Amino acid sequence: MKKIFIFVSILLFITILVFETLNAFNDGIVNLTRRRGNTEGCTCHGLSTSAQVHAFITGPSSVRAGDTAEYRLKITGGPLVRAGCDISAANGLVIVSALDTMLQRIQATVGVYELTHKWPKLTAADTVTFIYRYIAPNTPGTFDTLYANANSVNFDSLDTGDMWNYAADRIISITSSIDVRNISTNAADFRLMQNYPNPFNPATKIVFSIRESGNAKLSIFDLTGREVASPFNGYMRAGTYEYTFSGNGLAGGVYFYRLISGGFTETKKMILTK
Repeated sequence: MKKIFIFVSILLFITILVFETLNAFNDGIVNLTRRRGNTEGCTCHGLSTSAQVHAFITGPSSVRAGDTAEYRLKITGGPLVRAGCDISAANGLVIVSALDTMLQRIQATVGVYELTHKWPKLTAADTVTFIYRYIAPNTPGTFDTLYANANSVNFDSLDTGDMWNYAADRIISITSSIDVRNISTNAADFRLMQNYPNPFNPATKIVFSIRESGNAKLSIFDLTGREVASPFNGYMRAGTYEYTFSGNGLAGGVYFYRLISGGFTETKKMILTK
């Protein structure tokens, strides 16, 4: 009788172990991004990265020190019945957003928290999107990095056929909280003024007006359309503002700056001389 009990106990243990292996990490896992130079990745979904899985982080390329901005991790390719993730930051904080109930925040190491899925998320229009928020460190004039790891699974309870890949690291410029300065609470209309001086080296001022409070974004692009700075992307009260743009670290040439607020969009050209 004792031998039968031992045999049944061992069989039950093996069954539970196999079940846990096949369904491992349905509730997410952290410490799998490249934040600490990790190259192991999400090996529970295959031993190496898959070029079939594409993951990329979207959101502002610059955030004011101490401010909070919204970002998205988008996943395509692979089996993609569902997808999971691990999201981290080098210096700032990643926190959950009210816009996404499928993410949770878990301690990865002492004092460091990362985001991961509560349960693999369903695909929508051939894409899985996780929405989260990022709090920039209080260190203006520095850079931070957002990392992510994404898995694309067939969700068949087996450990075969799944794929994973890293997202491209997202470099964030941490700007001064006084880079955008409110110079008047009055604004008769939406307006984007010509920068001065122009041409400039190394800095120039951009003045713009917001007639109605709401979300606004000011961006600077190079000739290829690459965004080199996003000094403001969020809620802004009605008024007139001044932004000092520095061309330090940029090549001389033609740049464009664009203001978007509500239905208003305007773009102007400026020249950085070196």
